[in-house]
Amino acid sequence: MRVVFTADQGGFQADEHALVCGVAGGGQWLTFSRDAEDSGEDRGIHLEYTGQANGDYGCIAACRLGPESLSVDLGRQLGALAGVTGFDVALRLGAEQWPAVRDGLPRVFRGHLDLLVETEPGTASDPGPRS
Repeated sequence: MRVVFTADQGGFQADEHALVCGVAGGGQWLTFSRDAEDSGEDRGIHLEYTGQANGDYGCIAACRLGPESLSVDLGRQLGALAGVTGFDVALRLGAEQWPAVRDGLPRVFRGHLDLLVETEPGTASDPGPRS
């Protein structure tokens, strides 16, 4: 089963502790976070869906990002989300929000860019059944 929602908010923040990139809409959100680029400690990419109970490190098998969509395939269960295999998010981001997400997500995926694919509008592959 895949979780489907529409995000009309998105952004990226970086400070001396962490990098955080996320999208949100309708009371749902996905955040991708990582220790700061110059941090001596790096636990990898943390993915969270609507709260800490639905978050973990090392769960992302693939991520596809385009101006109109964000699709995440899970390699294993994310937190308490039994049966969820991924997320399909329709993006309706503003002119300032889209570049922040587009440019920020590769920073979070540093060292794991093989998991992140940028797509053109209308070219995202069919992710399968939706919830």
